[in-house]
Amino acid sequence: MIAAVVLNYRTSESTIKAVRAVRESTVPVDLVVVVDNASNDGSVERLRTALKEPTLMVADANGGFSAGCNLGIREALAQGAHRVLLLNADVTVAADMVERLTAAMAVRPTCGIAGPMLLRADAEDLIESTGIRYSSTSGRMRHDDFGAQAHRVPRIAAKPVDGVSGCAMLISRQVFDRVGGLADEFFFGFEDLDFCLRAKREGFEVLCIPEARAWHTGSASIGRDSPARLYFAARNHLLLASRSSLRPGAGSLVRAPFVVLLNVAHAVAQHDVPRVRALRATLRGVADHVRRRYGPPPDDLA
Repeated sequence: MIAAVVLNYRTSESTIKAVRAVRESTVPVDLVVVVDNASNDGSVERLRTALKEPTLMVADANGGFSAGCNLGIREALAQGAHRVLLLNADVTVAADMVERLTAAMAVRPTCGIAGPMLLRADAEDLIESTGIRYSSTSGRMRHDDFGAQAHRVPRIAAKPVDGVSGCAMLISRQVFDRVGGLADEFFFGFEDLDFCLRAKREGFEVLCIPEARAWHTGSASIGRDSPARLYFAARNHLLLASRSSLRPGAGSLVRAPFVVLLNVAHAVAQHDVPRVRALRATLRGVADHVRRRYGPPPDDLA
């Protein structure tokens, strides 16, 4: 049994589109669980009207991406799912995406997580990710083939990676049984890579399947011009780096400062948020990591 979990936070139109796309998959998706993350904007009523079949769950509070997904994951597993597809509301999947992911997992028994090539919705041949690479030494992460043209990327059946984007990832039940769910404290960002790295440490393989395709709009829940995005990037990158090494000792003395420098450089280089506000948000993220303050953002960044 395959279940899809789609998280909605004030994106009801995109959620409806995402659910309808996954319903058209060439292999049956037996259960669709839509979780409304306490949108309080009329989303629940619109979803109930437009989507008759999926299970609709309403969170008591917005606990972030991880908490919302975990609510849906628990319901999917309780109903007998042996694979769970996590899907962002702002992602549209190709009709054969689920089929290609399940086929790849079937022939690789050690594969616990598989994700598609992720493309930009506004430029359908431009790649956002063909998997994530992560250095536990420096803490640096990058998306393979970011910005490349899809038709120029070599065609391969399956590609081992350190992680795949939580925008669209298919996960076997065995991973949840051994690893648990997504880490709630991240709230927004890096929880997908953290989950994949935890799975790999338990012996599961993580694959990107480039012939499986999905298109991502992006910035639906937190806009590109929001300082909160930079706050979460710095705080959660440091949290991930603090957890991701099998030998956290002396290496962390190099890893944490490097991660801080990466995020400060990004804050200076980006153009969506005024530079002073961007730097302030980044440094607040660093400070909250030092204080071990995770979860929702500060009230003035929410």
